[in-house]
Amino acid sequence: MRKRLLLITMLGLCAPNLFGQSWSIAGGTGPFIFGRFAERTMAIGNEAGSATTKSRLSAATRAGLAVDIEHSLNDRLAVRLETTWTRAPLRIKAAGSSQGIDFDAGKVNLTTFVVPLVVRLNPHGALRFDVFGGPAYALYNVHRRVGGGATVPLFEGTRGRWGGAGGLGVAWWWTSRFAAEWQAQDIVTGSPFKPTDIAPAGKGVHIPKPQNGHTTIGIRYRF
Repeated sequence: MRKRLLLITMLGLCAPNLFGQSWSIAGGTGPFIFGRFAERTMAIGNEAGSATTKSRLSAATRAGLAVDIEHSLNDRLAVRLETTWTRAPLRIKAAGSSQGIDFDAGKVNLTTFVVPLVVRLNPHGALRFDVFGGPAYALYNVHRRVGGGATVPLFEGTRGRWGGAGGLGVAWWWTSRFAAEWQAQDIVTGSPFKPTDIAPAGKGVHIPKPQNGHTTIGIRYRF
């Protein structure tokens, strides 16, 4: 009995050293850049001739918040669960133009979940670099403006889309538990819109997979 109690006590004392600091949490914020949700090509003409115009539907760049919890498998590998939130007005612009217009037709709330595998390129030292990638799931919640002259036929509600994400990061560990962290990642999912959301019968509409980019600066705490 005494031997069992002694063994349990020793395991209890050693557990923090065996499993301690294998988990970490992080939070950061930075610009979230939306990809293209939809493209529409329209033909216009008169007695002098005809031409085509192309417009793209996206959302304005806004600050996004990201939080994650990470578990280290060894010095070089870790798995992470990350969630990102952002909210932005919808945006339309002509193809090939860097200028866009925020139109009062609605807003999109985006929540993404990413489960990447993290590969640490140099697991030791104050400045540490890593790359990561894995599956992603995005919830696009669209709030359509009703009345007030809104003419864009958007849907109202939430649609989930699967995809993937990948990126790179660098962390400066100023203590064994705290680090300042910079990350940049691309999140590619299906578009929340359907051709019939943009035009009757979806005529002239192309639905690409939006490539959303998110760059963050934040703090990581290891426990």
